[in-house]
Amino acid sequence: TWFPEVAAFYQDVEKELAADGIDLKSVFGPGAAAFNLPFAAHTLNLGPVVCCFLHRDSQNWPQGICPTMVVGKFDHTRSGHFIMEEPKVALEFKSGDIMLFLSSLITHGNAPLAPGEVRMSWTCWMAGGLVRWLAAG
Repeated sequence: TWFPEVAAFYQDVEKELAADGIDLKSVFGPGAAAFNLPFAAHTLNLGPVVCCFLHRDSQNWPQGICPTMVVGKFDHTRSGHFIMEEPKVALEFKSGDIMLFLSSLITHGNAPLAPGEVRMSWTCWMAGGLVRWLAAG
């Protein structure tokens, strides 16, 4: 993994929740362990025209890495750019690309699509509320 401490922390959160009798059910079914993903939450934006205004994900754990993958039929050189406000960056984000970033700390969004284009996304994240709930005992 690229972020071993974050992944270990996420796995510890899941174990602590299970020890408290809270079983996080996978939305992907019984074979989900094959994904080997330590994230407690996933968001599927199925569009077909997914376009996000600039925002921060305030419900995410602030230190948490948030991978986002986009898929669809769009010209990544002309539309759908991934925008990060604070570093003043707009990235060409083609279908199948995955971005790893701190979604609760960096204001982000994407540029509109051209007419007839399709764009969807899958985002994985850790709810800050779960971390705070465990920390509060």
